[in-house]
Amino acid sequence: MNQYGFGLAVLASILWGLTYCLDERLLSSLSVVKLYFLHCLCGVLVAGVVMLLQGTPPAALFWIDTAKSSLPLVGLTLLTATAATLSILGSIHFLGANKSAVLEISYPLFVALFSVLFFKGQLQMPVVVGGVFIFIGSAIIVLAK
Repeated sequence: MNQYGFGLAVLASILWGLTYCLDERLLSSLSVVKLYFLHCLCGVLVAGVVMLLQGTPPAALFWIDTAKSSLPLVGLTLLTATAATLSILGSIHFLGANKSAVLEISYPLFVALFSVLFFKGQLQMPVVVGGVFIFIGSAIIVLAK
């Protein structure tokens, strides 16, 4: 297993946990759309600075090499990522960070399913069983009084 990738995945998990808690606090005074805009603005600024440090002009953020990637696929991923982020923020607003995070963490099951349905991925039984357990466990936690 790649230790660098493992460490980054754990760091992402820690940072998402903190982000959910911060977002829940912010959503008491900001709208979902305004907070999403601020998230995006920060992302563009960070990407621009990193690109400058790498010697790439910030305008390259808007160039898509169609020889290396499918433009419709890029558009679709941008739409789904936007809808997913707005859904997460809305869920945090209505359910709170804890319940929202528990439900949202069931996404590995859907990653496995969509990989098979759309990209001829291999469905591995441990992934399916684990995904189903995560989904059921999430529902039990959220529905418990």
